[in-house]
Amino acid sequence: MHHQNKKFIHLFKDGQFDDIYHQMTDSCKSHCSMAMFHHEASSFHHGIRRYRLLNEMMLNGNRYALWSDFRKEKLLSVQFNRVNQVESIQMTVTSSSKETNPFTKNKYHLPFKEQWFVVSEGTTLGMYHHGPTRKKRDGYDFLKTQEQQPYNRRKIGMDGSYAFGERVIAPLHGTIHQVVDGLSDELDADHPFGNHVIIQHANDEYCLLAHLENGSIAVNVGDTVKTKQLIGRCGRSGITPEPRLHMRVMNHPDVDSATALPIRWKGRLRPVRGKVVTSREEEGWSYGIAALDFSELLLYIVQAIPRLFFRFFG
Repeated sequence: MHHQNKKFIHLFKDGQFDDIYHQMTDSCKSHCSMAMFHHEASSFHHGIRRYRLLNEMMLNGNRYALWSDFRKEKLLSVQFNRVNQVESIQMTVTSSSKETNPFTKNKYHLPFKEQWFVVSEGTTLGMYHHGPTRKKRDGYDFLKTQEQQPYNRRKIGMDGSYAFGERVIAPLHGTIHQVVDGLSDELDADHPFGNHVIIQHANDEYCLLAHLENGSIAVNVGDTVKTKQLIGRCGRSGITPEPRLHMRVMNHPDVDSATALPIRWKGRLRPVRGKVVTSREEEGWSYGIAALDFSELLLYIVQAIPRLFFRFFG
């Protein structure tokens, strides 16, 4: 755990809420007074003896940390800036972690090639930005980064985004059910998913690929598409802070009424918030061995020895 994470959670656990308030940015303080924060934090902390760190992520110089109680009924999400000030803090009380949706029957590939950064993912409560409810939560946001930076600082505007204009491909074969195009690559609250495509797959599963670049969509309604066929390019249309790709698999093509399903991925792929994923993780064991560095290969060998011993001598 990051040193500053330990310092923060110790202060919170010990009830040093005034000290935490003094570490907040002016913008964060503008949302609540010290007395209000002290009251809300005390109420949230009541009954909790220990916290565990669920996830931490570095992105664009900011650090994001997510803690929970051991029942995962209370979630504490904090964003720190470059100088370890608290940019935002969110305390959530929920029992929705006990709710479960069935996993997809199909197995899906990543909707891109190369390496992308997982900004948010819905399989774990508190790590998904689009919707807090279980019904809407099982989706992913992907961002192209270099050294945890989404932009090349030597370039201006969209030209500096590593994700903008990158190819978006079909995660599985299917039929194009819906296409929305022609929306500009800028914030649009009236069209939260911006330019997007919905693909119908086997077993009545529907995949949403959203925030695509204006004019980049290469398919039409009714088209049959193959796995990894070009669908369009990543853009910034809809409600998104920067060019990124949103993917969700649903049980119905109507986004508002559909239930999002936890995605079963191909191969060893397990996208986790704050981690980089690559299409090579979809490959089989033989490819995986070739992709390992020496330390990872040594670990697999050490772990395999006891299993081999008991198989032959047990």
